[in-house]
Amino acid sequence: MLEPTEKAIFDTLVTRLRADDPVFTRRIDRLSRPKRRLYATLAILLWTAAPLCIVFGGWTGLLLAAIGVSYGVHLMSKRGGITSETLWPSPRRRPGVSN
Repeated sequence: MLEPTEKAIFDTLVTRLRADDPVFTRRIDRLSRPKRRLYATLAILLWTAAPLCIVFGGWTGLLLAAIGVSYGVHLMSKRGGITSETLWPSPRRRPGVSN
């Protein structure tokens, strides 16, 4: 836990870094956002592989297809369920500071 003076210094450094290097800030902000295309592509790949598993896998393939389809549904529901919050609050929305 940081002391109040250390926290103020850290917040100042973060604010200055955000102002001085917008490219770095965009990259860091992108880390916390979901990878929507990756999730959609993986879900479609799982749904495409499910019939192949059923045809060539018998009962085991049916089980694998059910798991793959359910995970694909999970990935598609995860696309909209993740918030795009950053790793630290932006200078405009500092918690605990009244406006």
